[in-house]
Amino acid sequence: MSHDIIQNAFQALASNDPDRIAVVFTEDAEWLSPQGNATAVAPEASDHMVGRKAIVRFSAEDFPACSPLTSASPSTHPVPTATG
Repeated sequence: MSHDIIQNAFQALASNDPDRIAVVFTEDAEWLSPQGNATAVAPEASDHMVGRKAIVRFSAEDFPACSPLTSASPSTHPVPTATG
């Protein structure tokens, strides 16, 4: 996987923009997280989301609503970078 693909995916997720997030995932994408992780527990989401629609809704609506890290405007979010 190229650095640019990963960078663009993280930027889309950090944007909270459903349209930008949607292009990162295929229709049959699955998002797996450790069971009981804080990201899923806080908004009472699943640790296993299936489908682009579910992942986009969580990323654009549920997670930003419960996370102090996403309460600022998207332009102020730090975007992780890959190293190596």
